Amino acid sequence: MNPGIDLPGFLLYFGPNLYPMQTTKALLVGAIIMCRVFSATAQSEVNPDSTDVTKRALFYADSLVKCNFYQNWPQYMALTCPSAIKYYGGKEAFKEHIVMIYFRNEPKVLEKPEKVRMLNIWNDTEEWQCVIEKVRETWIDDRRAKVVSYLIGRSEDNGDTWKFVDVSHNSLPNLGYVFPEIFGSMPIPLAKTTFGDEVMADKNK
Repeated sequence: MNPGIDLPGFLLYFGPNLYPMQTTKALLVGAIIMCRVFSATAQSEVNPDSTDVTKRALFYADSLVKCNFYQNWPQYMALTCPSAIKYYGGKEAFKEHIVMIYFRNEPKVLEKPEKVRMLNIWNDTEEWQCVIEKVRETWIDDRRAKVVSYLIGRSEDNGDTWKFVDVSHNSLPNLGYVFPEIFGSMPIPLAKTTFGDEVMADKNK
């Protein structure tokens, strides 16, 4: 007596009571399933889950905005894309640029660091790029305001570490020079400032 084994179709009992056609079909189904399993496993090793990559990107983006808020300029520059630093003439010139912007928009008393959230994320082999929204709640002319601007992030190590360009520090026409590696199809919204329901003119012109 050769009873069949109650296992998935690709694990077969090769006994004399199995019909040849059934065996052939089961083998084909099993081969397809195993190919899909191996393919999915291989793909997950090359491209990590986008949820994990998003968490990593947001962690680095949050670190960047906090470095700006607490004036940790060396670490801020370490989290900035090298192309942006090069565009402004090197580390010292770039530091002067970001410090000037900081004091032009210096945080008010009781103000907190900007909040970040992922807007879009893209992958091309091991390189990832993303657009992250950052929201600043502040006061302008004694009116409560919400300032929305954006970061462009880039990872060259499969989403493990990230560096950024702050779009609000630059005009959109210059962005291609500040960050020449940017994916061509990446949509970047215009920054805006809101007082209640009133929206001010875009800051990136």
